[in-house]
Amino acid sequence: MADRMFPRIRAFYSRNLPVGDLLGEMFYAVWMVVVSLGILGGTGFEGGAIVTVVIIAFLVNITWGMIDGLTVMHSNVIERARNDKIVHDLQARDDAVARRAADQALEEGIAGVLGPADREKVLDMIASAPPGEDPATTPYHPRGEDWYYALGILSIDVLLVVPLVAPFLLWSDPAQALYASRLIATVLFATLGAAYAAKLNRRRWVAALFLGTLCFSVFSLAFLAGW
Repeated sequence: MADRMFPRIRAFYSRNLPVGDLLGEMFYAVWMVVVSLGILGGTGFEGGAIVTVVIIAFLVNITWGMIDGLTVMHSNVIERARNDKIVHDLQARDDAVARRAADQALEEGIAGVLGPADREKVLDMIASAPPGEDPATTPYHPRGEDWYYALGILSIDVLLVVPLVAPFLLWSDPAQALYASRLIATVLFATLGAAYAAKLNRRRWVAALFLGTLCFSVFSLAFLAGW
């Protein structure tokens, strides 16, 4: 079953979430759990409130996942509306202002590898098409892929709680469980550092060592401060 499930999960994220957003959300998700457990650990987990600790960690990440997923999702919809307006203005008016805005949009995207003359040819092709409905009067709503994006963000935040709270369900000593959770977080940060470096054509072991050391150093300072 796992051999079918994991490829589907990988395909879902590769289809609906850019790699940069995926890695960034994983980074935030781990930090949020670490901070939540650190704050709660400062209380000494009095009264055996392990279940409460686990629930709070999930609630914090679920809340953040919903906020982040929905806000970024609507930011993507706004960007789509902006691009539609640029195209409509170019097709409806094709004046200097519309051309300048469209050229800037091309330069900021994949067409940025083209020179000004080649971008002008692209602009001519876009301008030659008849304008559609005016985006300024068209209500914009999230599409299916937008909701999948938000779901991807939320699921990352929720899923990454599991390995970090698992030690609290396996160890009877909360202090040992907190230490084990921080070690798992350190490994996750090192893995994320290597993943970032791989996408940037940098040295993966250096990035993994840096991010893992940074994470562990923060944990150590927090422990000395009484967290």
